Amino acid sequence: MNRNFIERYGAAVVVLPVALYALYAVMTGDPSEMARRSLSEEAKVGLAFWAAILALGWQVFAWAGPMGKQARLALLGLLTVWASGNYARWNPETLGERVDAYDLAHYYLNARYFDELGYEDLYPAMILADHANGGPTYNEGNIYLAQDERGHFKAPIAHAVARGEVVRETKFTPERWKAFERDSLYISRELPGWSDKLWRQMIQDHGFNGTPVWVALAEPLATAVPVTSLKWLGMIDVVLLAIALGFVVWAYGGTSAVWIWLWLMVSYSLRWPTVSWVFLRYDWIAGLLIAMSLLKKGHYFWAGLPAAWAATLRLFPAMWMWGPFARGVEGLTRKQVDKKLLTFAGAFLLGVAVLQGFAVARVGTEPVEVHFNNMMDHNSAEQLSSRRIGLALALPFRGETVPKFIEPERKAAVEQQKNMRYGIALVLMVLMGWGMRRVRDDEAFGFGFVPFFLLTTASYYYYAARITMSLVHAGDLEKWRNRVGLALLFMLESFTNWAETAMPGHRVFLIGMLAWGLAAYTLLMAGWLMWESRELEASDAS
Repeated sequence: MNRNFIERYGAAVVVLPVALYALYAVMTGDPSEMARRSLSEEAKVGLAFWAAILALGWQVFAWAGPMGKQARLALLGLLTVWASGNYARWNPETLGERVDAYDLAHYYLNARYFDELGYEDLYPAMILADHANGGPTYNEGNIYLAQDERGHFKAPIAHAVARGEVVRETKFTPERWKAFERDSLYISRELPGWSDKLWRQMIQDHGFNGTPVWVALAEPLATAVPVTSLKWLGMIDVVLLAIALGFVVWAYGGTSAVWIWLWLMVSYSLRWPTVSWVFLRYDWIAGLLIAMSLLKKGHYFWAGLPAAWAATLRLFPAMWMWGPFARGVEGLTRKQVDKKLLTFAGAFLLGVAVLQGFAVARVGTEPVEVHFNNMMDHNSAEQLSSRRIGLALALPFRGETVPKFIEPERKAAVEQQKNMRYGIALVLMVLMGWGMRRVRDDEAFGFGFVPFFLLTTASYYYYAARITMSLVHAGDLEKWRNRVGLALLFMLESFTNWAETAMPGHRVFLIGMLAWGLAAYTLLMAGWLMWESRELEASDAS
């Protein structure tokens, strides 16, 4: 086994024997105790902390020669397999059998019955189906979050029932309504996990927000798979992530792939929705990783297509084009046109046009407009919740642990600080874009999370998008910048998991501290990249 093989694939090889030990632990342990979610999340605190220490000390092991390098691979393998078992709560049923009824109520039902429900009528239809069949099944309270062309607003449950009746009579055929009732009642009554609290939380949520492209791709799958076989749909994400990891191994090596898998397994952002429990919720992550891997290998045209796929599935991944765009603009300042980046951009635009055209042909133009308006309303300060993160949540936060949830005064502060926030974001994006002028194109693409953080207020589970920055760093741990960057990303996961377990429910503290942590990371990386570029240019000049 030569040195190059150990460095490139060593961690993946080490995983196998450790995985066998982990399997033994699963089979001989006490699943009833080990499967508890709280214990799993407490364990993530330590796992992420030691991953950060290992990232910082990665080159220290190299001083010990081949034995040291094998030791660090063994530690990485041990952490990764243990984190994977912990994510599954050491119980094969966790990932192999369970599903998430809350998420499937949105994504399975709305995909299968999108022609009738559109973006606005899922909750009225579900509430009516429940009431018309011996309900209400749960103590649902007196209000739900309604939606129409004006946006989201709170309305009485009676409003939902009345609206549901209109939808049933004007949009469904009798056969389709019967099928919807069957599927809705199965998900809301037969699948485990529901409670009065969770049902009330759902009907006061913002509803279904899948893009028209997502609907066009998901509807045939949801229609083909009966509601009693939902687990098959959950495995699609597992397959897509496995394929993406295969691309990462091909482009960056097995060790880098293990590092980013470890990050996923300890990430607070993956606490919900659980991988394999839901339907096409991590497809966009696969698209970003595949695009980044193809860029690393120099396949610019083919890289543009999965980048377009990710962007049309969730919209915000379009921001990952910022890094390549910044590099292209910097080249123009030197009167140089980067034909490779033009190829990448052209393929991206082609992919977007084809996928959007397919979606319009399938669902029409009105849903495209409704979805866009939904996103604008969803991201307004008025609609902020304590599950959202972004620079907007950092600026009005001063380290307080109370109140637990985001209050009207904080929403007002977010709105008042809008101009200042966008000004800060623009400066940071320009500085970091200038600093990236000497990095590879795949690295510039991987830093696409930065504008996402600076400009939006997305739900915490979308912050799994930081995986591309983890790959930037894990791809070359010989650099101090990447060792520190990867360690910081793991430390943020350690902190957020600690905050969730030590102060449950205090979401303002968690999202505020995480936002400030990501702001500090952005400043550090922007400064470091600018310094690196200047040093490289000085070296070239000499």
